[in-house]
Amino acid sequence: MSTKSKLKSPIIFIVCGKSPLKSYGGGYSTFALNLAKVLKSFGYKIFVVAIGEKNQRIETPYGTLLLFKTFYFDYYTTALPSLPLSSYIFSRGIKKIVEEENCERFIVWGIGPWGFVGSILKNEYKDNMYFINNYFTTLKHEWYGALQALDVKDYGIFVKLKFFFLYHTIVAFLSQLEKIIIFKADLIITNYRSTEIILQKQFGISQSKFTRTTFLTEVYSRQAQEHKKNNIDLPKRYLLYLSRHDPRKGINFLLHAVDILAKKGIHIPLVIAGTGQMIEANKKLAKKLNISDIVHFVGFVNDPTEIMKNAEVFCFPTVEEGAGALIINEAMSLGLPIVATACDGIVEDIENGKSGILVPVKDPSSFAQAIEQLIENPQYAKMLGNNAKKRYKQLFTYARMREDIKQILRKYL
Repeated sequence: MSTKSKLKSPIIFIVCGKSPLKSYGGGYSTFALNLAKVLKSFGYKIFVVAIGEKNQRIETPYGTLLLFKTFYFDYYTTALPSLPLSSYIFSRGIKKIVEEENCERFIVWGIGPWGFVGSILKNEYKDNMYFINNYFTTLKHEWYGALQALDVKDYGIFVKLKFFFLYHTIVAFLSQLEKIIIFKADLIITNYRSTEIILQKQFGISQSKFTRTTFLTEVYSRQAQEHKKNNIDLPKRYLLYLSRHDPRKGINFLLHAVDILAKKGIHIPLVIAGTGQMIEANKKLAKKLNISDIVHFVGFVNDPTEIMKNAEVFCFPTVEEGAGALIINEAMSLGLPIVATACDGIVEDIENGKSGILVPVKDPSSFAQAIEQLIENPQYAKMLGNNAKKRYKQLFTYARMREDIKQILRKYL
């Protein structure tokens, strides 16, 4: 945008794809929600654009949630292939509001591949809009991580072949759309150096196009309408995994780690919270390893606070994140001792041996050893948890995120 005078009170459309009202929201919608809160505090008119079961506008404390019905049946399986069509539907909805509001200029703030909406609108509005895109990872990097995690011995050849086919067809096609996003965007915002490395390696773009910001993270109360509030009977002591049952999350390696501990006579229960496309496969794997008696699949949890704060060790065996992991930040905020893989941006958040233990990716033996170390040395575990909480307070605050966004608005807008 050429002049600041025309941006006295612009409209900002945050396009996250995943609705904050749904259980599958995760990092994209949580980041969009917190970004909306910050931008609204500066006096901007905010619209958060996402998939819905019907077209509707919902007024919220963080702005107007714009939901559009698109052609998908289940977010986990069909939202990705329908992304180009969904993006077109989103762009038409945004265009209608721009015309209704008689906007001279406006901002589209895309989240990940959903920034394709900004690419479509940029062709139409050119200098009359400013296109910012937040990136955490790329689809190619994410799905490659899924392929790496899908061990045939754990899940069978057909699951592996399914993801292999998707990686080389739909993901390959959508990666070309991501390339358009990268080069159409006026500014790319990242939160981690790891993301910048991924983007540079895949697309060959200059470091000068990136601006890195901190961000607010908090325990995300996932009050989703499609899930009833469940009362969970928790063991007195337990390990905890809480996230989606996504192939790249490496739950199979955590199950093997628990099996290793059990064979050593350490029968501490593992509570696995969350849902997703691999949940039944993970239940079968636990049964196959003969650890079903100590592994509790509790499904979706609306409010994770209670189940998290009482965990003895928080376990996160992910194979791919691109950036950091929202759930790791949440665990840090509660002062939990954490065992996680040294994956992507996680190593930028956790100092190994000081605020958590980091182990190699896809290494159940090392994961089991780290868990055992914390179980046998509760004082060390407590120290790690306390340090994690201190580090969280240093890195992830509303004030820091607001200041970073303020500087972006001043410099670029």
